Amino acid sequence: MIKRLVQRAENFLPGFLLALMTVLVIIDVLCRYILNVSFAGSAELATAFFVWLVFIGSAGAVRKLQHIGIEGFSIFIPQAGKPWLHLFMSTAILVVSLHMTRIGYNLSMNSWDREIDMVGIPYFYVYLAIPISFALMAIHSAAQIIDILRNWQDAECVRLKTYTDPEV
Repeated sequence: MIKRLVQRAENFLPGFLLALMTVLVIIDVLCRYILNVSFAGSAELATAFFVWLVFIGSAGAVRKLQHIGIEGFSIFIPQAGKPWLHLFMSTAILVVSLHMTRIGYNLSMNSWDREIDMVGIPYFYVYLAIPISFALMAIHSAAQIIDILRNWQDAECVRLKTYTDPEV
């Protein structure tokens, strides 16, 4: 149930944030040039939405194996080396994701006292996208490592079979 909820959030949230960001910018531009009124902080909020969009979207890309790193190398590797390549790439993603989760957590916790200009919202809420998304990436890559090790003979395509899930 939690897995399904996370998948839905990773599928829905980036699109929703993109739509919200677009509407916010369009309204601000129309109001500024037609009504000569500007919304204070709309650019900052759009930037915060964009940060969340990018980080959550990248976590979803790791889950669905839509990041470019694997396929770029996979084309040139012989069949016997593909399980090793997939294992190496998933492990590298796991290590980097765990490190970035720690760094992002520290950054977000140290940003309570800084506020977004004109809005008054602490930067904590913007920076929180970093540890959350990298924690999700770590979980996804750990699951991929387990699947590769369980299905070593078929590891060349286990990643594609297992993780190219339909939109939930």
